[in-house]
Amino acid sequence: MPYRLFSIFEKKAIKEKPRNIGIKEIAERANVSIGPVDKVLHNRGGVSEETRQRILKAIEELNYKPNILASRLKSKKDYRIAVMLPQGTKKIPFWFEHDKGFERILKELEQFGLNLETFRFDQNSESSFTDKLNKVIKGKYDGIFMVPVFYKETVRLLQHAQTTETPVIFFDSNIPHQDNLSFIGQNSKDSGYLAASLLDYGVSPNATLLVASIVRKDDNHIHFSAREEGFLEYFKGSTKKIIHYENKSGNDAAIEKEVTALLQKEPGIEGIFVTNGISKIAGAISKLPAAAYKLIGYDLTDENIFFLEKGIIQFLISQQPDKQAYQGIKLFYEYLILKQPVEKSYYMPLDIVTKSNLKYYQ
Repeated sequence: MPYRLFSIFEKKAIKEKPRNIGIKEIAERANVSIGPVDKVLHNRGGVSEETRQRILKAIEELNYKPNILASRLKSKKDYRIAVMLPQGTKKIPFWFEHDKGFERILKELEQFGLNLETFRFDQNSESSFTDKLNKVIKGKYDGIFMVPVFYKETVRLLQHAQTTETPVIFFDSNIPHQDNLSFIGQNSKDSGYLAASLLDYGVSPNATLLVASIVRKDDNHIHFSAREEGFLEYFKGSTKKIIHYENKSGNDAAIEKEVTALLQKEPGIEGIFVTNGISKIAGAISKLPAAAYKLIGYDLTDENIFFLEKGIIQFLISQQPDKQAYQGIKLFYEYLILKQPVEKSYYMPLDIVTKSNLKYYQ
């Protein structure tokens, strides 16, 4: 067989050719068997801290990068994620916005076999929520991404998920101290604190402030209450008078009548913070002569944008529902496919939208 002479440049190229590093090479470098390496790579227990540190050091020294696509082709597993969220309506268009995020993340991760099955429920009907929840329980999913509107039924689902080792991620609103894998959304208390600081800049030192909320009796009030808690915490010890208004009917005529009467009774009101349903309050205020209130609330819905552009609403705190959906499904990708640990909470930025910067959010 004839011999081939290699130039110095060819020898250098051969020497520097990257190798495919696998579990075997990591085990050899760490002087352990393959088993402990596999456990560390997939975040499983059963490995002493000393051994774990040796393996992590070997991974770093070898510059190990998992070939996720090759692993996916080898396993050929499809991952079914159940998504439970309220049904969007003309009056509550907020829930339509998540679809943009779902579409975007599925397109990016299509080669990894992630599939979403959506279950939409009436957010004011516990029976509707229960019906969809029962279907999710029977479906044997690899993950559940949900808005936990009704407390008791959500806890029941979590108990089932714990027995089947199914990861559950909450989004939009959270129920603290539960066994869900994670939560993605805003820190409701901090957003209320932020709203208070914004109003404080625009009102007089002795102003009266109104905290308003439009809720149904069966709504999950936890994050609305947290928003109010943050708002009140900011003004703790303040000389400002704070009064409260709540409507559980959602009826426009009733809200207009009640808000008009309240504002006449309390002429010192200068600022209004709405924990939920700001378009209802804005609609009532828009019909008042020479109304000049500082109004702040949540969500870039079409109705809210209309009142923002008209100057009736001064500030909107955007919850970025499309990004919640995108990042939430990405967490399942990281947890189920990349086998990476997931934090208990992922808080979205508190974006303040005004008439002047609105175009950057549309």
